[in-house]
Amino acid sequence: MVEAVKRNFPQREIADAAFAYQQEVDERRRIVVGVNAFEQEGEEPLELLRIDPALERKQIGRLQAVRAERDVAEVERALAQLRELAAGDANLMPALLDAARAHATEGEIVTSLQTVFGTYTEAPVF
Repeated sequence: MVEAVKRNFPQREIADAAFAYQQEVDERRRIVVGVNAFEQEGEEPLELLRIDPALERKQIGRLQAVRAERDVAEVERALAQLRELAAGDANLMPALLDAARAHATEGEIVTSLQTVFGTYTEAPVF
């Protein structure tokens, strides 16, 4: 399977299947109730969720407050322990919980794991 992923086989199969499915729907060879058949007349489109920019600013303020009040040494200790365990084959869940309890951010936790595992970038398959 590792070799198949390296050669983009699963991604290509998924892309091909999704393309074929969408063609069937568009050509009405596959009926999807409410999408390409049996649609209700005069149905109002769903309203999109719009997040108020003030909420974003509020969340940024909360994050800055947590970062200002947390014990930086404890966060660094927890992230160092997480990196150390990730370099082996130990269960990472206790270390992840310790990092969260120390108020490490999701970004800090992910960055710590990326230093050990690297970053996978899927090659686009079309």
